[in-house]
Amino acid sequence: MTTHRPMSRLPGLSALVLLAGCATSVSTRSNVGSTGASHYALTSDTATAGCLRNPACYTTPPGEEAVIPWLSNAVSATRAATTLAMLLTDAQIKLIEKTLTECAHAANQQVNQEDAELKGLEPDREQCRRVVRREGNTDVTRAMELGTKKHDKALECARKAFEGDLAKYARVEPTYQKDLHTGLWRWIDPQQIKEWLQIGLKSQLWGALVPDIVIHASGNPNQVQRVYDFKFPCPPTNEPRWGNYTPDQPHYPKDQGQMYKEALLGGKLKPRRVTPTGVQ
Repeated sequence: MTTHRPMSRLPGLSALVLLAGCATSVSTRSNVGSTGASHYALTSDTATAGCLRNPACYTTPPGEEAVIPWLSNAVSATRAATTLAMLLTDAQIKLIEKTLTECAHAANQQVNQEDAELKGLEPDREQCRRVVRREGNTDVTRAMELGTKKHDKALECARKAFEGDLAKYARVEPTYQKDLHTGLWRWIDPQQIKEWLQIGLKSQLWGALVPDIVIHASGNPNQVQRVYDFKFPCPPTNEPRWGNYTPDQPHYPKDQGQMYKEALLGGKLKPRRVTPTGVQ
């Protein structure tokens, strides 16, 4: 795994050099049976039903976004209610995408190496299709099982990479919910989610969107720049796909990518899929 050299023209992003140790230091955690706030929908990578992991977060109405990088001027009185925050440059975003790709690559290699059957090799098509167990009404395939393990390790790697200064610009598995009064998608504080779950108000999260990675304006997760999801096709020659919603889920018949674009990115940019070979 390659260690990134700090870039002098990327202020506040020195935390990316932490990526060097991600491949061996991340821990494995299972999605199966989880009741955490980040698990609300079944996707093509996870074996857990009942999750709705997808994007969201409108910033300001179309045409009103703050798109001036490193803005430090005072907000005028007529726009006092609008948050104009610093955004990352294209060069900085490219560096982040490289880091995410390395996280995916490291997670893929580690899971393959630790798997008693694969012994470091990539799974073939027959192995990917094999059903290993059943959860509720869902057949869990080898592809889903491996994908869940790789996905979890990639997220742990990303969390380590986004420590320090970069935490102001990035969220790992943030939750967004649509405000019924304004029709806008807003970021939900993890403490609020914890309280809802503790008092049995899981229904408050029905239809919530939980992308893997959101890049946003400094300190403002409601001003989204980019959205990413880790994908681990099985076999790796398959094209990565967005997870499809089922008829019993609130965003059917749309898929993850469509919802990310509409809710989080204002219909302007496409969300990206991160695989062990690159960002698509």
